[in-house]
Amino acid sequence: MRATLLTIILWACALCGIQAQTIKKGDKFFDGISLYTVQEVRMGKYVYMTSNEDNELTLEKVDGKEGEYTLQPSRQADEPPFGSQWGGRVQYIHHGERKLLAFRKPSNGEVVWTMDLTRNSYDNCVMMQQMMQQEEPENAGTLVLNRPYLDGISKADLRLMRNRILANHGYRFTSKDLQEYFGKYRWYKPVDDNSTIKLNIIEQVNLELIKSEEAER
Repeated sequence: MRATLLTIILWACALCGIQAQTIKKGDKFFDGISLYTVQEVRMGKYVYMTSNEDNELTLEKVDGKEGEYTLQPSRQADEPPFGSQWGGRVQYIHHGERKLLAFRKPSNGEVVWTMDLTRNSYDNCVMMQQMMQQEEPENAGTLVLNRPYLDGISKADLRLMRNRILANHGYRFTSKDLQEYFGKYRWYKPVDDNSTIKLNIIEQVNLELIKSEEAER
């Protein structure tokens, strides 16, 4: 796996002064295509944001659950975005200094879309997305993935990408092709008990997002 300047750039941008612990007015979230800016947080509960393309997004905070929101209809939205449903769960996830929104499918709770908190302009976000599109799929354990990035990857490679997240932790595969594929790498050390493997929240989100993309192919 080649060293990646993009990984360094993305983490540097993510760490650049982002200190918000709750969604607030002025926060910006990039989903790989559009940059959404929070225009208002009404009564500390209703989050209204618009994109550079004038699309609207409305979230309602769930009482008593930190970082939990639901997706609500917006005035200009005929149907729910991101393959979700109105009332679908949205998590505001913090992992170290990295913060993102994860939109979950109501039927099974899996992540169907992600939006990364950023301080960058739209043009800079697009430039970084283009750089990300040129990266090897092997970096799924370190980057916050989004659906536009996954759209350019074959279904076969998506499967390898998803399982590499597990392989990085020594997951012991039962599928012979996965055993042979990851067995070629010197870093792959299968564990005795898969139940001992713990993924961080970014890895969990990436894994679920890849599964959602595979399911739609």
